[in-house]
Amino acid sequence: MFFIDGLGLGDDDPDRNPLMTAAMPAFRSLLGGRPLWRGAVPFRGADVAAVPTDACLGVPGLPQSATGQTTIFTGRNGAQAIGRHLNAYPTPSLKAILNEHSIFKRVVERGLSATFLNAFRPEFFAWVAAGQPQHPDRRYRPSASTVAALAAGLQVFRDFDQLRRGEAVGFDIDHHLLRELGYDLDPVDPAEAGRRAARVAAQHHFTLYEHFLTDKAGHAQDMAEARRVLERLDGFLAGLLEALPPDHLLVITSDHGNIEELSVKQHTTNPVATIVRGPGAADVAGRIRSLEDIAPAILDVVG
Repeated sequence: MFFIDGLGLGDDDPDRNPLMTAAMPAFRSLLGGRPLWRGAVPFRGADVAAVPTDACLGVPGLPQSATGQTTIFTGRNGAQAIGRHLNAYPTPSLKAILNEHSIFKRVVERGLSATFLNAFRPEFFAWVAAGQPQHPDRRYRPSASTVAALAAGLQVFRDFDQLRRGEAVGFDIDHHLLRELGYDLDPVDPAEAGRRAARVAAQHHFTLYEHFLTDKAGHAQDMAEARRVLERLDGFLAGLLEALPPDHLLVITSDHGNIEELSVKQHTTNPVATIVRGPGAADVAGRIRSLEDIAPAILDVVG
């Protein structure tokens, strides 16, 4: 699963939607040569299918990350469970859903292997070793994806030693932000990061990579930065598609719209795209109508 935060299906308007003008040949290759916008989906090709996916979940208001991601990673409607859309970090109620229904946990319980491809910083492992204490700084609270992975145990996580060996991927793909933060990491070409991701995925039944800089660029309303983020993401996808074994299924999805509509700072109610590539892609995509359907569709394939 390639999870991209804040990537919705927007309009054909290059002044507002950077997906119309960013150089994204890998994404376009999955959509018959078209950019990723509302008019390109649904789409069906030889081994790929893309469907519009509801992110509003039957709850009024703007879709948000904590509830949307809880829904994606469990198949349970997080927004309906708490009666609202919730941004950022999961509440105890959402954590309970993640702990019980996590896709990581359900894969591991089947005796299969799962991994979180993102490299986690040393501070994270120190926090886990300390018993996961409550932290007053919101930046150090676990996201829905982290809670979902923790439900399966620490073995699904990857560290910076693995990142240096090419066995993990940084949240920024090419290490430009991690290097700015002071971590001793060599730069990596986005396509090579994608190839590394494919090699790790080939060894597991379920692999997640999460990218959130799309959502950050959308909130910033910075067209130039949005294009840079999208083009870096596309380079990663190109390497992933190049090296992923042909018997593996790739699912690309998002939790809500944002970067596709830079005329506003907040999220959008646009549907997101779920793109499925690989064996049985059309059957898997055909089951997906909302974020609730993604985990069950994947779990029917895994193993």
